[in-house]
Amino acid sequence: MKQWLVLANQLDKINHFSALIGRWAVLLMLGLGFWNVLGRYLGVAIGTNLSSNALIEGQWYLFDVVFLVGLGWTLQRQGHVRVDVLQGRWSTKRKILIELIGAIFLLLPFALGVMAISIEPAIQSWKINEASPDAYGLPRYWIKSLIPIGFLLLSLQGTSDVIRNVIRLKSAAPKKSNRNTGE
Repeated sequence: MKQWLVLANQLDKINHFSALIGRWAVLLMLGLGFWNVLGRYLGVAIGTNLSSNALIEGQWYLFDVVFLVGLGWTLQRQGHVRVDVLQGRWSTKRKILIELIGAIFLLLPFALGVMAISIEPAIQSWKINEASPDAYGLPRYWIKSLIPIGFLLLSLQGTSDVIRNVIRLKSAAPKKSNRNTGE
């Protein structure tokens, strides 16, 4: 059981690292958004364009980075929507069991499915060197690659949660006693 907990901790570390990337992307996105607004109005005042399609698309792409690399970390921090109205009345063991069933039959199939169907479009985007249709826009293949990566991170965190919930269920299970020895 200890080796499974080590694996779960390693998966958690991967998503913790991805959260650091997401945090920096938030800061860059906010800075870029500030520049885009400032550049638009200041540019009009001085008669020159201080923004571009690339800068505007860069802001969108950074939002994608935040969202996609943050999927697993948000799950790790229990930040996704839960049905707390029902869970408030359940025992701890029942909550763990429902979380386990949900992860195995809903979360993991969904995340792995999205990851699987998004790999081919990302590869095709790289093959054709897909770029924005807007003048001076950014390449699209980088951002399309984040879709399978984001859902892989979500799958890894879902796997970590499954491991932890199985361990919790086993530790919450009543211990069998040996009636002959009085244990």
